[in-house]
Amino acid sequence: MHFNPDFIKFLSNYGKIRLEEEGYCFEPSLIVQKESSSTLQLCPLLNWAWLKISGADSKKFLQGQLTCDMESVTAQRGHFAAHCNRQGQVIATFYIYLRNEAYYLHLPSASTPLLQKALQQYAKFSKVNIELAAPDLVSIGVIGINSIKALRHYFGVEPPVTNEQCLHEEVYLHRVPGEVERFVCTATVPTLTSLWQILMTHQATPCSDNLWHWYNIQAHLAHIRPKTSALFTPHAIALPEHHGVSFTKGCYTGQEIVARMHYLGRGKRKLALLTRNTDIPYRPGDVLLSEDHKAMGMVLDSYTDTTQKTQHLLAVLY
Repeated sequence: MHFNPDFIKFLSNYGKIRLEEEGYCFEPSLIVQKESSSTLQLCPLLNWAWLKISGADSKKFLQGQLTCDMESVTAQRGHFAAHCNRQGQVIATFYIYLRNEAYYLHLPSASTPLLQKALQQYAKFSKVNIELAAPDLVSIGVIGINSIKALRHYFGVEPPVTNEQCLHEEVYLHRVPGEVERFVCTATVPTLTSLWQILMTHQATPCSDNLWHWYNIQAHLAHIRPKTSALFTPHAIALPEHHGVSFTKGCYTGQEIVARMHYLGRGKRKLALLTRNTDIPYRPGDVLLSEDHKAMGMVLDSYTDTTQKTQHLLAVLY
């Protein structure tokens, strides 16, 4: 995984940074819980990456590989989507955006090598280039009711609505789904740190990416990671409910199986939000066990509420 050292150094002014197995963990000086969603929060998205697909055939290539219809991905509108294997199982999920005639896929950093390798297998005869975006491109999440007001004041324009994006003053801004307003701001380190500091004057509070997981869970946005890759179909992770699958665009890798499941109604695995105590901490890829110790599902994402001593899980139930 690639981390920008200048951004890491900047964040150390607002909390502790430690390196864990899955990447960097940012612990802000002031711990913020999910109940503070009405305030303005800043979340450094350290463990997320941008995969860039460019070239003369990029749109045609992705149309034959991704679950979404590339005609609906524009400079103003992004899309939640997935890439599947031939068995119709999801290798990775991501948001895809069009910027400067190239496509950018935003996903967990740990899943980026898997997705890049999978796409490269089909790119041999197409004029496309698949690479990680420049390391000086970093992102933060801006969360809360006051986020719209603060971003409007900073940019001087109305922030985009859900799934739409805009470019203003060298900052790419796109809004992700959920009941609580959330925006991903992407720019170079100098521009993004300047935005961070200005938003702090609007009484913003830095928060860890643990809170970002909470909002993804609440929105039922299933981000696939290495331990859950190639295990579930788009239906099992509720991708069609987020309009992440097109059933009219034609063929793509895994399309036949995905379409058959859709039209025949087969598939018993369902996405669910669960709340448990913290006696057994769960991570993505962990198997959920019933009271009689039988496998009942698998965890896709988790959020630990230290105040309530509970853990909220997004899981696929068998």
